[in-house]
Amino acid sequence: MRRAAKLLVVFILSLFFFVLGLEILKAGTSALTTSWFKPVGGTSIRGSLGAGWLMACLVLSGSPVAAMALGLHNSGSLDTRETFSMIIGSRLGAAFVVLLIGFLYDRRVRGARSGVYVGALALFTTAVVYVPAFFLGILVLDQGWLEGVRFGPPQQIASILDAVVKPVARAVGGMFPENVKVLQSVLGIGLIAGAFKLFDGFLPVLDPTGGKLSKMATTIYRPWITFVFGMLVTCITLSVSVSLTLLVPLTVRGLVRRENLIPYILGANITTFVDTLFATLLLQQSTGFTVVLCAMSVVTILSLPLVFWTYRPFERFVDAMAGAVTLDRTRLAFFVVAIFLIPLLLIWLR
Repeated sequence: MRRAAKLLVVFILSLFFFVLGLEILKAGTSALTTSWFKPVGGTSIRGSLGAGWLMACLVLSGSPVAAMALGLHNSGSLDTRETFSMIIGSRLGAAFVVLLIGFLYDRRVRGARSGVYVGALALFTTAVVYVPAFFLGILVLDQGWLEGVRFGPPQQIASILDAVVKPVARAVGGMFPENVKVLQSVLGIGLIAGAFKLFDGFLPVLDPTGGKLSKMATTIYRPWITFVFGMLVTCITLSVSVSLTLLVPLTVRGLVRRENLIPYILGANITTFVDTLFATLLLQQSTGFTVVLCAMSVVTILSLPLVFWTYRPFERFVDAMAGAVTLDRTRLAFFVVAIFLIPLLLIWLR
């Protein structure tokens, strides 16, 4: 009973800090745009894509960056196409943490390559889907095919925000002079990242090398089952970084076969938008909801054929790419450089 009460308190606090961070970020995004985002070319489609990608790599998470994109959109600093681009970029960069964790995991076992292989596989699988999803999503937004699909927050949520969160956000915002308003945005991003970290404490501790999780991992063989499993785990953790990182110890210890990794990643990359959809409700953004729904829809449309119709050729292609870049340390080093160089070029070549 005491543990349940403790978990409830942690959940409420993480939710409060997440909403507070969104409100503080929303209030300070104009300063952030003027001082940093516009100079690096963030307010263009390619620049927003590169900025979202690079920031997700640096903070090792895509969710805070996607929330930041919604805050910039809410303040009018980004239009719908630029917001969509930054959200897609944040998901491309989020998979980098899997490569980093895989590298650190392999360091424990001399000569091991399974961990970095999982990271490279996650990055390639994500890129193969998200790059065409970027172009398809821009087309959908330009054509206005989802223009009528909007969803606002229930009145009860809006009332709670007005009564509890917004007064605190205004009080915090008043502590920052106009010439340092950019620090308000930084504080908002920090609160969002901290809320996700705190939320991790609310989740049950999973031992990926034992118990029911390991038994489940050894019994999942069909691609569509693993695909659904990846969707469910990401829905529970609300973080694609967490759900994909679980694959590192499971694969290194042989509990998950390599052919099961790709459909899991494809499923995780769809439900990773759940927390961002929730953020649009908290920010009371009807257009933001449409943007996130567009991203989720185009990723789903492109992922389903890969799982149900062309899985084996797709598996061989991505496996070959991941195996090639992790063959030795030199190739891996060039691969890591490319991960950071590509978004920098997108920003520079705006």
